[in-house]
Amino acid sequence: MKKIKLAACLGLALSATAYADPELHYGDLQEFNAALAAMDAGETPLSAIETFVEQASPAFHAYAERYDTNVGSIAAAYAARPAYYRGLPALEAYITVREGEIVSALNRLEAMAPAGEVVPAYFIVADQRAGGTPVLVSGDAGPQINIAIAVDMIALTESTDMSEFPDGTGGRAHASDLPQVVVHENAHVLQLASQGGLEAYLSIYSPEGGSMLAVAVREGCAEYVTYLASGWRLGDRHIYGEANERALWVEFEAVMDAPPFSVPGWFAGNNPEHADWPAQIGYWMGFRICEYHHQSAADREAAIGELFSLYAPEDLRPLAEAYGASLNAN
Repeated sequence: MKKIKLAACLGLALSATAYADPELHYGDLQEFNAALAAMDAGETPLSAIETFVEQASPAFHAYAERYDTNVGSIAAAYAARPAYYRGLPALEAYITVREGEIVSALNRLEAMAPAGEVVPAYFIVADQRAGGTPVLVSGDAGPQINIAIAVDMIALTESTDMSEFPDGTGGRAHASDLPQVVVHENAHVLQLASQGGLEAYLSIYSPEGGSMLAVAVREGCAEYVTYLASGWRLGDRHIYGEANERALWVEFEAVMDAPPFSVPGWFAGNNPEHADWPAQIGYWMGFRICEYHHQSAADREAAIGELFSLYAPEDLRPLAEAYGASLNAN
């Protein structure tokens, strides 16, 4: 595999580390299963979850620090939806069945990227605040980036007890989306590497360096290259997007220069004027902008590299304007 110096979203440089194959880790699911067994033997949920947290992986603890996840917040989430949480350890068996697909998709993704390498993914149990994210952990060779995937946000199935979700799914995804999330989050790692590491990395999460368009392109390009590598999409928001493409573009064009996350409904929350929008429809909007850039390029291989590396404001607007012009021409 390629070796390159990476930088984490946390603003720290990462040491190059070679992995023989993409790694998928299930230890946190196994530890949570042990916590459930302890509860069945009479231990209180709070005590059992405390032991689980103590035994959890460094990836879990890095995730927990970022999202302020703790024993109390996990215990509260478990108390609210015990049947849901009791089904989480079984996801190990499901992911294991699909592990070959995931590894193949990660290898194809890495081959597409101008720089970088895929990193280990850890399936963790948390408190339903966030799904997958790159995290920085300590290693023998120095700080390393891992992927933490909180399965409690990506575990709905046809048999899920929806009485524990009286207000709807709240953006939670289906267990069948777990493979896509592994690849998507690794796409972000490769985006970071392709931008040249920390020195060249442009944050899109502050008004100074970001915008609604920047978030759409960052997330949408990760969605698109994931699709190219695997054929997988997250959920079915693309169905709504394709049926309402022109109207969505008109709405997005009006807000794309606004500060990141300043307009609800696109990347988080609900837009009060568009109750019918699927969750995070802005990811699909970015997907289409990136797809058009790639499919219309004279040099498609070079365009793929740009999807990983172009995030300066002066590079983003031409992508969006070209996409918008294509809609107006039809």
